[in-house]
Amino acid sequence: MKAIDPSTVLWFFVAAQFLGVSSAWLARLSEGKRHQLLSQWTFFGVLPLVGIVTMVALAVGPGYWLASSTTLAFMVLTVTCDFRGSRGAATW
Repeated sequence: MKAIDPSTVLWFFVAAQFLGVSSAWLARLSEGKRHQLLSQWTFFGVLPLVGIVTMVALAVGPGYWLASSTTLAFMVLTVTCDFRGSRGAATW
């Protein structure tokens, strides 16, 4: 069995993180627009992918998991935090 090139693994991690951050921002920016549902489904499809990449990164070696776990946390915070300010935010 041929070993996987470390640069290929690194590029896979970078691509997954870029996809994760992009889907989170797309879900946030599409709020209230026509394609909001598609953006949300895309985000919820990419979220487990980034979670799996984080688990795989734990097995690959030290240091690889840090960027993946940061991306996972950033994705969750981006879609849950309300950045609209007091006049546009939901009130109780």
